[in-house]
Amino acid sequence: QWLRGFADLPRPQALSLKSFGLRFPARIARASDRRTCAAMVTMGAMPPLGDVGKTTDDDDTDRVEFTLRFVPVARAYSVAFFATVCVSGLVTFTATGWSWGADKIIMYYGFLNPCIVFDHYPAKAVAMTGMCFFILIGILYSAMVFVSVYSRREFSATAWAGIVVWTVTLAHLAFVNVFVTNLYPLAEAATPRRLHGVHRMTNGTISLYEDPFEVVGVNGTMSRADISIVELHTAFYVVWLLGELWFLTYCAQMWKEVSQKLSCLSQLGHIGVAAVAFYGMAMHAAAMLVIILQNRPKVEWYFQEEMQSSVQWAIIWLDAKTGTSAWGWIPVMFYRWVFSTGSGVRVSMSLARRTGDDGGVLPEWWLGRALQTAAFVLGIGGAFVGTWEQDTTTVFRLASALRSKPFAYFGAPVLLAVFICFGLGLFLTCVQQRLMHRRLNWKLVVTAMSLFFALLGCMMVVLERERFTYMFFFGAVIGFTAWVLQLCAEKNLCGGLVYCASGGLLLALAIVTNFWLFYYLFLAWLCFYNPVVPDGRWVYITISEILEENEQYLPISVVSGGKELDGLVKPYLSSNEQFTRPPT
Repeated sequence: QWLRGFADLPRPQALSLKSFGLRFPARIARASDRRTCAAMVTMGAMPPLGDVGKTTDDDDTDRVEFTLRFVPVARAYSVAFFATVCVSGLVTFTATGWSWGADKIIMYYGFLNPCIVFDHYPAKAVAMTGMCFFILIGILYSAMVFVSVYSRREFSATAWAGIVVWTVTLAHLAFVNVFVTNLYPLAEAATPRRLHGVHRMTNGTISLYEDPFEVVGVNGTMSRADISIVELHTAFYVVWLLGELWFLTYCAQMWKEVSQKLSCLSQLGHIGVAAVAFYGMAMHAAAMLVIILQNRPKVEWYFQEEMQSSVQWAIIWLDAKTGTSAWGWIPVMFYRWVFSTGSGVRVSMSLARRTGDDGGVLPEWWLGRALQTAAFVLGIGGAFVGTWEQDTTTVFRLASALRSKPFAYFGAPVLLAVFICFGLGLFLTCVQQRLMHRRLNWKLVVTAMSLFFALLGCMMVVLERERFTYMFFFGAVIGFTAWVLQLCAEKNLCGGLVYCASGGLLLALAIVTNFWLFYYLFLAWLCFYNPVVPDGRWVYITISEILEENEQYLPISVVSGGKELDGLVKPYLSSNEQFTRPPT
C-alpha cells in the first residue's frame, strides 16, 4: 500500500523558503531576486507513512509562531517576586496579628527576614498565589534555556542541559513547601498542638506533636517543635537556593558566546558580576545550611560559643564579615538579566509535518495524562492519610490529604507540576483549534484561562487555615465541563453530555454521602477524558534559536504562505541583513 501510494506523490519541487512562511529582514527580501539560488531549496514532498497518498490541505500552510526572549522573561521573574513580597508584606503588617516579639523567624535568627511575609495568615494565601506565578515563570525560563540548547542539535550539550534544567525545576517546585510548612498552627483545646508531620524530640524519638520542652529565644520562648519547623521551613529555601546556584554556573557557560561580541571592559564587567553573584549565593546557602544544622536558635550560639567544625566556623565568619545573609539572595533575581536582549527562542506550530521539524504532539493526550496523574496523587493521598474522611474544612474531603504532613511535602509540588502541564495542554489545544478552523475560538481561550487560574487557586488547599478553596474547586469543575462540551460539540456531543452528567453525579454523591468509593469513582471518571473528547490533529513543532538582538518580531504571529492572516498584526522587520538561524 505504501508503494502504491508512492506513485501518487507529486514530483520534488523547488520551493523557496519564503513559501514556508520564513520571514527575512527587509533588505534581504529586496535582494532576494539577485540571490535566487541561495534562497531556494529542493525538497521531496514525501509525507509521513501514515499519510502516504494524501495531499496536504491548504490550511496546513498556516503556522502560529511564538517568540520568547530571555530578558523580558527574566524581568518578569524578578517583578513577580518583589511584587509578591510587597503585597504580602502589606497584608502581613496591616491584616494579621504580626508583632516583632512573637515572630518565630525573628526569634530564631535574631533579625528581620523577608520570609516573615510568607508565614502569617491571610498574607500567606496572597504570598502563595504570587509565588506560584513566580515558580511558573522560573520554570518557563529554564525551559527556554533547554530549548535554546536543543535547537543546536548537539546531543551531549542537550543531555547536560536537560539534567540541569530538570534539577532546577525540581528545586522550583519544592519551593512551594515553604508555604506547606505552618509556623503558626491553630491551637486545639485540651489536645497537643499538631504541627508538620515528623519532628525530633529531645530524647531522639520522632513525634507528630509538640514537645513541651522549651528553649529560650530572644523575646519569648520556642518549643522544640517550633525550632524543628523553622529549620524545615529554611531547608526548602536552601534547596531552591542551591538549585539557582547550579543554574548560575550553567548559565555562565552560555555567557561565553555572548561575551565574544562585547568589548574587553564589558567582558570584565560580566565576569565580575558573575563572581560576586556566585560568591553571594554560595555563602548565603552555606551559612543558612550551617545554621539549621546546629538544631538551636541562631541567637543562642552565634559568635558566642566555639564550633566543633572548623569548616563551619569559617563559613559563618565569612558570612558575617561580608554580610551575605542580608544580600546573598538578591543575585538570584538579577543574574538572568545578563543574557543578550536579542537572544531567545522561537516556536513555530503547524498541522503539516515537514522535514526539519522537531516532532508532533497531540494536545488531548497531554491533557489526559495530566488528569490521570492528578487522580493518582489524590488517590495515594487518600491511602496514606487516614483522617481525611473526618475533615470538615473542605467540601471535597479527599483534597484535605494534601495538607496532611508528611504526605503534603510530596503531594503539593507534584500537584503544582501537574497543573502546569495541564495548562500547557490547554494552550496547545487552543493553538490546535486555531490551526484547524483558521480562526481563533475566543470562547475556548477564555474557558482555558478561567480553568487554569481556578486550578492554581485550588493549590491553596495545602494551607491549613484556608476555608475558601471550594470556590476555586467548583469554578474548576464548571470550567472543565464547559471545556469538554466545546470540544465535543462537533463530533461527540452526546458522549460529552453523558460524561459531564456522570461526573457531576459522582461528585454530588461523594460530597453528600462522604463515602470513599464515590470519591475514587470520581477520580476514575477523570481518567476517561481521552476516550470521550475527540482527538484533533497532531500539532508539529519547529524550534529555532534567536541569535541577533536587532532582529525584531512580535511575540505572537500567524503566518500562511509567508503572509499574515485575517488582518492580524504584522511583525516589524528590521532593515539589517542579520537573520536568525533557521532550524536544521
